[in-house]
Amino acid sequence: MSDQPKLVLNLSEAAELLGIKPSQLYEHTRARARARQRIPIPYLRLGGRRLAFRRESLERWIVQLESEAAEVRS
Repeated sequence: MSDQPKLVLNLSEAAELLGIKPSQLYEHTRARARARQRIPIPYLRLGGRRLAFRRESLERWIVQLESEAAEVRS
């Protein structure tokens, strides 16, 4: 197996990457929660129900959140 990180993560793997519980991450993907988010978490639906997260997209999302937080503090 390759030493490279996985490109697409499942819910549990993405939650671990972000340091939160899978249930918290799932809640972030719900339509009502996404409507309240200035920068919605990026995810894909595979097969209609299964959630998937691109590692690169999550990393970019974190950078966007950090940038927004820095602007608010300024």
